[in-house]
Parts: sequence; C-alpha cells; structure tokens
Amino acid sequence: MPSVLVKSLDRLADYVTLAIALHGLAVVIVNMTPTPKDNERLSEVARVVVKAYRAIEILAGIVSKRAKQ
Repeated sequence: MPSVLVKSLDRLADYVTLAIALHGLAVVIVNMTPTPKDNERLSEVARVVVKAYRAIEILAGIVSKRAKQ
C-alpha cells in the first residue's frame, strides 16, 4: 500500500512541474505577442500615473518650496 501512495505523490510532483512549465510558457508567449487592447490599456494607465505624479509634485511644491529644487 505505501508504494501506491509514493507513486501517486511522485506523479503529483510531475503534474505540478508540468503545470508550472506550461504556465511559464504561456506567460512568455503572452508577453511576446503585442495586442492593441493591451497597448491601449497600458497607455491609459501611463496617463493616469503621469497625472498623479504631477499632482504630487504640485502638492509638494505648495507644502515645501524646497521640494521643487
């Protein structure tokens, strides 16, 4: 009976390894293939980040003039 348990645990490790490898391959493929929707969303996020950074700079300039230096 213990040998069956050991074999199934060995197979489980193989399945987990296979799943991780497939996930890694999928991530590489997704990151290498550009899609217009991803690019649009990324540009929207970049615009929001730039606006937020500008707002922080303005607030820092109001609070402390030294922050602008």
